[in-house]
Amino acid sequence: MKSFAEHSFAYGTPSPARRLVPSLNALKWAGARLLFFAYIAFSMGTLGLGGFLTAPIMTWYFYGDWRFWRHWHSAKGLYPQAYKMLLYILQRRNGGYMLSVPLTAQPHSTVNPDVVELAATWEFGTSCGPCSRCCEKIKCPILDRETGLCRGYDSFFWRYFNCGRFPNAQVEIDYYLCPKWNMKNRPARGKASAARANLLA
Repeated sequence: MKSFAEHSFAYGTPSPARRLVPSLNALKWAGARLLFFAYIAFSMGTLGLGGFLTAPIMTWYFYGDWRFWRHWHSAKGLYPQAYKMLLYILQRRNGGYMLSVPLTAQPHSTVNPDVVELAATWEFGTSCGPCSRCCEKIKCPILDRETGLCRGYDSFFWRYFNCGRFPNAQVEIDYYLCPKWNMKNRPARGKASAARANLLA
């Protein structure tokens, strides 16, 4: 005799156990983000001392690496950057930055192909090529300005917040004047289109 779960699967109705998995994942992702926010609040509230004393945790969050001494030079810029980003969030720039990502959203290492597509004029495939406009605009200290590469690629911060899923909305493309991506089923318009065209001219 088939179990209830087997009958549910056979007839296309998810069993309670199968329905529970997405909910548990959402809770896990939300918990991870809330823990991150708490840690950053602790670090900022102690004027950076908390982050300094827990440097391996800080560099794991932002660089994916516990070996804090390897990132000491650029990591010093994280503390002033945190206050600047808090100001941007309060000003609701770019849709709210980190707060524009729902707490329960699945982490992403790369863009969602169901949401965006490459611009027809983009010449570098899925690579960002020589472009680092999004990093430069907010003067991100994690950007390696000698190579143009992100030192925190695929770290917790990259996957759980805006970097890995960029762009996720038209407001992000417009804010950074991104020449690489277009939202699907929506033609580029206005100042952003003109600026992107000039970049590629």
